[in-house]
Amino acid sequence: MNDTDLVIVWSLCPGLAPSTLRRFVRAFGSLQRFHNARVTEWVESGVVDERQASRLDAWRKGTPPPERLKAQLESRGIVLLALGSDAYPERLCALPDPPLALFVRGRKELLASERAAFAVVGTRRMTAYGMEAARWIAGEMSRRQAVVVSGLALGIDATAHAAALEIGGDTVAVLGCGIDRCYPPSHRHLYEAIVSAGALVSEYPPGTPVRKHHFPERNRLIAALSEAVIVVQAGDKSGALITAQHAADLGRDVYAVPGPITSRASRGVNRLLFDGAIPLVDPADLFAQATAPQPMSQPKIPAHLERCYHALEQHQPIRAGELAEAAGLDLGYVFGALLEMELARIVVRHPDGTFHTRAMPSPVQMDQ
Repeated sequence: MNDTDLVIVWSLCPGLAPSTLRRFVRAFGSLQRFHNARVTEWVESGVVDERQASRLDAWRKGTPPPERLKAQLESRGIVLLALGSDAYPERLCALPDPPLALFVRGRKELLASERAAFAVVGTRRMTAYGMEAARWIAGEMSRRQAVVVSGLALGIDATAHAAALEIGGDTVAVLGCGIDRCYPPSHRHLYEAIVSAGALVSEYPPGTPVRKHHFPERNRLIAALSEAVIVVQAGDKSGALITAQHAADLGRDVYAVPGPITSRASRGVNRLLFDGAIPLVDPADLFAQATAPQPMSQPKIPAHLERCYHALEQHQPIRAGELAEAAGLDLGYVFGALLEMELARIVVRHPDGTFHTRAMPSPVQMDQ
């Protein structure tokens, strides 16, 4: 099977969580090696026990052809985007653990759009002030042709989606369950409206129920799909603070809407401001620096790193040891150079240990 076929087969394996599949890829170095491994090797990896490994082996032996699995998805209006494919959102490649597969309903082109995209997130228990602020911000973003990204949750998320749709704007909802499930159920009308006019996204295969730990995982995708995160209102333990942290880890801007210091609903967002988030008092401020992401320019490479960088351009994606051998460079120099360039955000290290320049989309982890 080719790369995409492997992604289709294993991302649809019943009972195999996306995070578990990523652990397998890290353990075996590639999805191809995991697929070809013996059952005993799966167990020895420590990722699953014998019982779980037997179930995976049964799926491997009895799985329908990838073409049939893909057709079944498409018959339900679901598109699968494999990591490394042309349609896969490049912004997600900045994550240390990008999904191997994304399930999409609606306008998948919004995920790869050159237009600006901002996450608007916040508490489920919003106040009237929070609702008014979310509507204003999302509405102004839509009027300026920016994509509104959020999580379809109660409160700020749903308000932001609805505000974008009301004026004919574009919005992307990232789900913490299977793409075929609407959560919360009370948002069915909004869910269907986004399918028609925007895009629904999930890394979880169809049929996956809601799980508490899915939401922090989902939040990293919200942050990565956006060039900046706006926290409108958040309490001390709001999941929106997790999204803000992911954005900061990715080097994305974090904006926070100031709230009353006496309001519990604003304690978290005010803490973000205290810790250095950018105060947002007018949505126009978002567009003062740029109205759309600029094309990637060639980074300026320090002279002592040029040999390693140019060798990586020729051989990427590749591991450090393989690069040293292929380019005839000292292994110690390659390790040091790659680490320095990774810290400077010039190159990206993928979970399978391969490196690539930031201008190249992350590959699916397969044998080279």
